[in-house]
Amino acid sequence: MTLQVTVQKATNLPNVDRFGKSDPFCVLLLQGHKEKTKVIDDNLDPVWDENFEFQVAGGLSPAEVLKIEVYDHEVLGKNRVLGTLDLQLREVVQKGRMSVNTSLRSKTGEPMPQSKIQLELVYTSPQ
Repeated sequence: MTLQVTVQKATNLPNVDRFGKSDPFCVLLLQGHKEKTKVIDDNLDPVWDENFEFQVAGGLSPAEVLKIEVYDHEVLGKNRVLGTLDLQLREVVQKGRMSVNTSLRSKTGEPMPQSKIQLELVYTSPQ
């Protein structure tokens, strides 16, 4: 059983760099597994179009959550959070496919309606 996730793009990310713009990358977390997109330099509207496949032993439950974190890459120092999303997987478990274009939240959980992320998910369930 697999969950395929395509991280398509993000828009209107906050700029946390003093000079230039943020250098965003996206981290996906599911069932203890972690995947990461490439870093897009100096861009608040990154297009990743990257595909990831999670092997989900025993399948996914409708209550399962895919955690998404978008960071600003730092060469020196700690990467800074640009936005997060806890994505409920109920729809993809029930329908097998799910398109997402939704707002991110700040690291403190505050809504950021201007900052969005776009994903495509496909779930191959047990037969």
